[in-house]
Amino acid sequence: MIEIAGLRRIYRMGDVEVKALDGITLDIAKGEFLGIMGASGSGKTTLLHMLGLLDEPTSGHIIVEGTDITRLTDYEKTMFRLYKFGYVFQDYALVPDLTVMENVSLPAMLRKDRTEEQIQKDSDTVLEKIGLFERRDHLPRELSGGQQQRVSIARAIVNKPDILFADEPCANLDSENSRVVLELFREINEEMQQTIVMVSHEDWHKDYFHRIVRLRDGTVISDGYNGKEGKAG
Repeated sequence: MIEIAGLRRIYRMGDVEVKALDGITLDIAKGEFLGIMGASGSGKTTLLHMLGLLDEPTSGHIIVEGTDITRLTDYEKTMFRLYKFGYVFQDYALVPDLTVMENVSLPAMLRKDRTEEQIQKDSDTVLEKIGLFERRDHLPRELSGGQQQRVSIARAIVNKPDILFADEPCANLDSENSRVVLELFREINEEMQQTIVMVSHEDWHKDYFHRIVRLRDGTVISDGYNGKEGKAG
């Protein structure tokens, strides 16, 4: 589903080059729940941003379902994100003045292939799934952090994306709410066969992943299925 070849991202700070990614090559299968792990500064979020078209690589290729997304125009990238990807961020990124329902519906409203009736139906369905249908008319500030993150997950899956990207989605949550969010990811992955790529630095999160890719200094140091991690290369 995703083929990554020779991916590099170099940031220049004056005369200094910082290699955030240094030649990443790996494949991600459809329906996989992949965890990208590593210490702070290892390149986890940079890799996720490359895959999700939120940043551009210095070199290398990312092929998603046969399309080399590194070669798309800015407009094509915008459309690809809208129709193919869903995103969950650590800070929830909800619009504060919109209700729960309005936040969830927003990505569906941006598409041109959904009727108002379909948008309403899809939004109702995902709110039921995350257990917050009764809070649909509330504003984000009226919800707990865990509830807000569940709303952001609903917003991310309302368009039925091919790939769901999650960047440290439990970073601002306590252990109990983190487990609720991770169990929701597991349920979405199993019931909907949703491909999920999630960044985490919490070692206990690995129990939820099918496969774990560990990074250090912008390179893959291990890659394997849960409980059977092996060194890269």
